[in-house]
Amino acid sequence: MKSKDDTVPTRGMVFAGCSFTWGQGLYYYSHLPTLKEPPPDHYNESFVLPSHKKFKESIRYPRLVANHFNSFEFVHEKNGGSNQGAVNWWKDCFTNRQQGAWRDGCSIPPIDYSDVSHLVFQLTQFQRDNFLIEINNNKFEIPFHCVNQDQYRDHFFAWLDMQGKSLGTWIHEYQQKGIDYVKEFLQECESKNIKTFIFTWPDEWLPFIDKDPWLKERFVTFDYKGKNYRSITDLMSPSFMHSKNYNPECTIKWDEEHFEITPKDHHPSPICHRIMAENVIKAIERRG
Repeated sequence: MKSKDDTVPTRGMVFAGCSFTWGQGLYYYSHLPTLKEPPPDHYNESFVLPSHKKFKESIRYPRLVANHFNSFEFVHEKNGGSNQGAVNWWKDCFTNRQQGAWRDGCSIPPIDYSDVSHLVFQLTQFQRDNFLIEINNNKFEIPFHCVNQDQYRDHFFAWLDMQGKSLGTWIHEYQQKGIDYVKEFLQECESKNIKTFIFTWPDEWLPFIDKDPWLKERFVTFDYKGKNYRSITDLMSPSFMHSKNYNPECTIKWDEEHFEITPKDHHPSPICHRIMAENVIKAIERRG
């Protein structure tokens, strides 16, 4: 095969993140007769059929961005995840050169750096990243949100005492390690001629981004209705899980324009995905 000399290759775009990138709950807008709703704020993989997945992929923000640039999108096929897990997954995709490799219950698609033009990283909750506890010849690798479970609580606080640190100091260091891990991955992608961008769902990451000029240069915020929001939490609601939103149309649960009885799901609505897409597009265009 030989293309004309002036043919520009069509390179893909990677969108890393958790359920906010995957498109949790968008399938409810298909109104397909096969839809089933799990208990409030739960996800049941067996309820989500291939037709539901195809629909949500067609309206989630990665597709909207890729379509705008006449490109195509790569998104993890599984719902949810951590920042650490997202970095590990996409690293495997870029370094894997064989078919049939697996991680986290699904096959790893081999992707060449040269086939990707942009990577957009959506930060999720820091409590999901794993860390290692070593105490009394026992090792545990767990996420922070598990430390209060009966089998870990005493080990964790005994281990923390051994570190000679307060819980607050340790959490700050844990967060710093998490954002540094993401940054190192983005810098590796940039070294391979991939332009990177980052935005956040939780607002806890904002102080870490603000003090890092490299991340801040690539940081995407969200303009909507004449206001600028620096996180998806702020866009959807300042008290995301506890009160009705200032922008109710941005959350599936409060989207009464499209549902007589809304699905009990606090994830971004199609309007919110469009807002994310529009602002990511603006950020990419500003960088050329």
